[in-house]
Amino acid sequence: MEEEVKLLSFWCSGFGMRVELALKAKGIKYKYVEQDLSNKSRLLLNSNPVYNKVPVLIHNGNSICESRVIIEYIDETWPATPGLLPDHPYDRYLVRFWSDFIDKKQPEIWSSFADFQSKSMEEKSAVMKKAESKYAELTSTLERGVAELETRGCLYDGKDLKYMDVFYAPSLAWIDTIETLMGFKIVDGEKCPCLYRWGQSLITNPLVKSTLPDAAKLLDYSRN
Repeated sequence: MEEEVKLLSFWCSGFGMRVELALKAKGIKYKYVEQDLSNKSRLLLNSNPVYNKVPVLIHNGNSICESRVIIEYIDETWPATPGLLPDHPYDRYLVRFWSDFIDKKQPEIWSSFADFQSKSMEEKSAVMKKAESKYAELTSTLERGVAELETRGCLYDGKDLKYMDVFYAPSLAWIDTIETLMGFKIVDGEKCPCLYRWGQSLITNPLVKSTLPDAAKLLDYSRN
């Protein structure tokens, strides 16, 4: 009997893209169901009654919510395919710690971007300087983590995508968009060589290329 695997998501949801990449990396067939977040479907509301948000993975009638939880569920449910989480307990700790760090910093990132978008042209300069400083602090901290993850073989090696790869790759589309709109580099290759190198490696991966949204479409969406 064929398994039912559905993904409820929104086309530019970074959280949804994480799950898409995890499914693709594991070679799992699934049905993508686009959601209108301004008019949420009964399916979404019933599948995630606690948060009413995407992404939601529906597997044989069971709903799994929250991207980090979904990724681990996928890895555990289909263990025969290439593993996403590393085998060593310390490496598992590292990827869980740094993925948690990224998620906890998301509100700061989006609040800075939203603040910039809402300001007049005269006010944008001050907001931009503040955001640039905040992003520099964030990437500097993340650089230290990525350096250790790289050394321990926990990042993309040109073959299979791993846990941190599917977790971080969707950020690349939004980083490009924010850099374009705000006018400064978020990931500086000289200041954050490991983070920059990792990102450049990920965007060459066919699965990442097929999952990230069109840059022009995302830019237009962000402007509006």
